[in-house]
Amino acid sequence: MGIDFRARVGALVPPILALFIGLSASLIIAAVVGESPLKVLEILLSGALGSATKIGYSLFYATPLLLTGLSVAWAFRAGLFNIGAEGQMTLGGVAMAIVGISFPDLPWIVALPLALFAAFATGGTWGAIAGWIKAKRGCHEVLTTILLNFIAYGLASFLILSVFKNPESQVPETAMVGAGYQIPALSGSLGNLIGGTSPLNLSLGFSLLMVAVYGFIFKRTRLGFYQKIAGGAPEVGRFAGVRIDQQTILAMFISGGIAGLAAVSPVLGFAYKTREGFTGNVGFVGIAVALLGRNSPSGIVFAALLFGVLTKGALDLDLDTKYVSRDLATVIQAFIVLAVASQAGLSSLWASLWPSSVSRIGRTAK
Repeated sequence: MGIDFRARVGALVPPILALFIGLSASLIIAAVVGESPLKVLEILLSGALGSATKIGYSLFYATPLLLTGLSVAWAFRAGLFNIGAEGQMTLGGVAMAIVGISFPDLPWIVALPLALFAAFATGGTWGAIAGWIKAKRGCHEVLTTILLNFIAYGLASFLILSVFKNPESQVPETAMVGAGYQIPALSGSLGNLIGGTSPLNLSLGFSLLMVAVYGFIFKRTRLGFYQKIAGGAPEVGRFAGVRIDQQTILAMFISGGIAGLAAVSPVLGFAYKTREGFTGNVGFVGIAVALLGRNSPSGIVFAALLFGVLTKGALDLDLDTKYVSRDLATVIQAFIVLAVASQAGLSSLWASLWPSSVSRIGRTAK
């Protein structure tokens, strides 16, 4: 029991140290440029958690990060590095808009599943292209997913500006989806508690459900086992009859599909249309979410909430400080990623304090 407790605590040490290092380094930079670190920290916390509306905005920013982080984490579990969540999310959002514009009168019980399926299938297909090239031609998925991002941007721009554009607006956006596709904002006592007047909507619950499904699949199902085998021990998998090429393509399809679903909050829960550039680099931040969360369901939730808080809190820095802007949130995220990338050293530090936990730390992350 004592060893297991130390192992569980030890598994938390690297991400907590990464957060501490990232935040401390950024506050030091703030001090160097002439701002009080305590004032900056206070603005970050009050801007993100100071009222029900501010909490709602923090959760609103965290909602798509739950899914892009989940997307990247799924690929990590299969031994792959999906840099294409941004493009996959972009096309998923366009697919939602196309369905919502093409069939505007469907009732919500049909409309929402149809839009979600279209987003998952579109993002998944885009991811599977990179998976197929990896499995059949040996080209690294980092390169192919980066290049596919640019193709996705161009394709999405064409569809938004030339095919499904809103004729009543000068903004680069599609027409609105039908009423059955629109996800309502949180209301009632829950909305008053954590939503306020923010655009936080019920897609938060959907995202958390997807995290739970992800955890169940990798803990309890054959699919999760095969995916882990493909990523952790492919030669053993081949010897056991697992088709590793097939698992690679499947992993990138599912990873891309989850990224496509990340568009549900900004498209169906907020704007009710797809705007050019609506992703706001959420796909790339999802990499940091997966790294900090160490691919675990609870870790991904924690990391997504953290980055949502940083995003919302940093918005007030433009108004309340002289030398520090909202870009500090990006700086903090970058330092956290660097610290996570050095987790071997962080684990060694913990091992020197509690040696019996070191062998369990690595396994907890897988």
